[in-house]
Amino acid sequence: MPRFRTILAWLLVLAAALALVIGYRWFAARPPIVEVTTATRENVVRLLAVTGRVSPRLSYDVQPLVSGTVTRLYKAEGDRVSRGDVLATIDAAASRAGVDQATAQLAARQVEVERLQREHDRVRRLVEAGGLPERDAERARLDLESARAGVRQLEALTSEARARLRDFTLRSPIDGFVLTRPVDPGQNVTPQSVLYGLATGTGAEVEVNVDEQYLGELVKGLTARVAPLTGERTAFDATLAYIGRRVDEASGAVPVRLSFVGAAPILPAGLSVDVNLRIAEHPNATTVPREAVAGLGGDAFVMLVRADTVTRRAVQVIDWPAPRLVVREGLQPGDTLVVNPRGVRAGQVVRTRTAGDAL
Repeated sequence: MPRFRTILAWLLVLAAALALVIGYRWFAARPPIVEVTTATRENVVRLLAVTGRVSPRLSYDVQPLVSGTVTRLYKAEGDRVSRGDVLATIDAAASRAGVDQATAQLAARQVEVERLQREHDRVRRLVEAGGLPERDAERARLDLESARAGVRQLEALTSEARARLRDFTLRSPIDGFVLTRPVDPGQNVTPQSVLYGLATGTGAEVEVNVDEQYLGELVKGLTARVAPLTGERTAFDATLAYIGRRVDEASGAVPVRLSFVGAAPILPAGLSVDVNLRIAEHPNATTVPREAVAGLGGDAFVMLVRADTVTRRAVQVIDWPAPRLVVREGLQPGDTLVVNPRGVRAGQVVRTRTAGDAL
């Protein structure tokens, strides 16, 4: 009896081992499970999301016409200015001395003219009375005309000196606000120096740099929504108004500008804003998840699943920075495709699990 029990125990062990081998081979031979998704039909709006900055439509650099030392600056960055407001003064001591000298010379010459006028009148009366020859009257007339010419010359020089003196006071050429003030009182400046950067208070625009790969999608008139990167997420309508003609070699970006629709909002220059540029609309488009498409940038393809068998299918898609891609050719809504096409091969038999379902 003990021997029989031993044989029975061994038989049970062998049977269990055989069952494990058979079960393992059956399990290993089962088709693998792949995650699948479905091509869907939807209305797609392609948006290019970028960050831009508010900039004034018109700006001016205020530069002096003369060299000298800045004695006073009347405005600071951010201050509003009106046309004609005094912005800065430059030391004009030498120029003012020149005006004073020219004024004194003019006054002296005017006194001389008055004296010569009296002398001319006296000589003319004597000539008419026969007391002096005519040549004395002619000489007096020439002396008076020469003095008058000297007065006119000094008047011109005085006016020029006073005009130069006005160059030492800089005034705002526009109504707007101060963008920059790169100098301080006491600095020496020249006509090449910028004392203020001014901007108009209205007509703000948005400057954006767009990657060159999207240049072919850009046309003037495209609409956009612009939202400041502040706590208050108010959005404004804008349109694409300018597309740069040169690609920056370092960044590979193209500068574009957008104009606000209607009255431009009051936004500080340099403010960062979110820009959603509406590139195109695709009604009733076939879309698939981006990860379901392999070979983007070359021969794009997907792996279809039909009757539990994988088939490779070439597709044409619009490669756009979005989680779902628009398929132009190769798929129909309702087609089932593998979420990760790199994990299967054409002709493979699989079992499927819808993306997101639990195992």
